[in-house]
Amino acid sequence: MSVTLVVLLKWIHLLATVAWIGGMFTNFFIYIPSLGKTLEPPIAGRLMAAVMKRFRILVYISMGVFLVTGILMASLHLDSGAMQSARNQMVTILIFKVPLYILMVILAIAAFEFVAPRVARLAAEGPSPRLQRAQRTQKILAMAGFVLGVLILAFSAMF
Repeated sequence: MSVTLVVLLKWIHLLATVAWIGGMFTNFFIYIPSLGKTLEPPIAGRLMAAVMKRFRILVYISMGVFLVTGILMASLHLDSGAMQSARNQMVTILIFKVPLYILMVILAIAAFEFVAPRVARLAAEGPSPRLQRAQRTQKILAMAGFVLGVLILAFSAMF
């Protein structure tokens, strides 16, 4: 197994993870709170919809890159002459990492394809309790995704 290939795959894998999680961090802790404090809901909703449309592309690309590089790294590692203990460690990490990844993908799809369009529609109508509930749901999904992403990044660093 080529050390250069493994290092390159790991770097791309971590880059995809950091792009995805970094974007979530920026959106959740910087962008969304700033919008709410500076713009009226209809304008904030239109701006957020435009930003999320572009961010969604980054997330979906990162999901794919993360999955492909993860599969390649796992197959290279399992096919190598690594000691049994190293293989067992990798399998243990994957047992935790794969379900977290699947859950994170589900949360991202729910947030982008269902919740964000609803928030944008409601924001265009102006402040309302329904908008507040939808925004709260959006924040919960973002925070849950962020926590899962941090856990995945920790598991990625171990592998």
